[in-house]
Amino acid sequence: MNILLIMMSANPGVGGLEKHTGELANGLAQAGHRVTLICAAAHQHQLTPEINRIALDPKQSRYNPLLLAKLYRHIRDKKYNVVHAQGTKAAALLATLARFPLSPTLVASLHGFKSRYPALHRFSAVIAVSNALAKSLTNGNVRVVYNGLQAASVVAPAKFLLEAAPKPVWLAVGRLVSVKGFEFLIDSFKGVKGSLYIAGDGPDKALLQQKILDNELQHRVTLLGHRDDIPALMAACDGVVISSQREGFSYVFAEAMLASKPVISTSVPIANEFLPEHHIYRGNTLDGFAQLLSNDPGAIFNDQFAARERAHRELTMENMISSTLAIYNTCKT
Repeated sequence: MNILLIMMSANPGVGGLEKHTGELANGLAQAGHRVTLICAAAHQHQLTPEINRIALDPKQSRYNPLLLAKLYRHIRDKKYNVVHAQGTKAAALLATLARFPLSPTLVASLHGFKSRYPALHRFSAVIAVSNALAKSLTNGNVRVVYNGLQAASVVAPAKFLLEAAPKPVWLAVGRLVSVKGFEFLIDSFKGVKGSLYIAGDGPDKALLQQKILDNELQHRVTLLGHRDDIPALMAACDGVVISSQREGFSYVFAEAMLASKPVISTSVPIANEFLPEHHIYRGNTLDGFAQLLSNDPGAIFNDQFAARERAHRELTMENMISSTLAIYNTCKT
């Protein structure tokens, strides 16, 4: 197949949307398909050499007539079999172009909850990255395909976490922003035995450091800053905690499951679609979350056997690519 992917992310870094799009492009190309990706130049470094890449400024308005005309001509002239929009902004652009004659199959992937969505009925298929997100999409041919990860390789555990005291050692990962719920997590951890390490950077760093001091947790809670060794950190910790207020798809959860780590999470996709109910915190009190984190990680691990088995079936790169291709083939004109 000749496949065009479009992503209009202006994020200077690599978040979930950017990670997924690059890995999908690479996986489709590895499966033998011709792949072109239109996205910001900053997000093209992760692509394999055989992928055709076209750079554009993602800060342009989705209503920009010059941008719409350029995309329309490109799609019309290049004889694509499938054009796949990644994210809401790219989907909005493609939904506008769908009002004009276009021969390729049009597909959109949505990665997060929005107050408004594009005209989804104009797509042959709409892919949601979680069941919870799919339920919020009221029109369109909606399918669920979880984001996939490469099989976890064996890595040496981070030595400083193995030696950390007191035990157990909990790990949280994410940008230091309010939606990740790290303030709530730190406040809750005052009632939890053990140590907490938070890997990530962001604008709330100073606020969270002060929160640690205010709770007198400086000997048990540590902000690690940005890290490139998350697999090594996961290999060394006793459990992973997710405290987010909302997520479209939690890569941290997927990574923890494939690394065979016990997980405690707030009620966010996809943790709340895999974990036993008693390992998901749906409340809003510090004591309630602390009580959940006070469970023995070994007992949590044993209770999550079925969740890990399912994760190794459904959260892999191979499953993501094969499921996406199955949707293309079903919808292809």
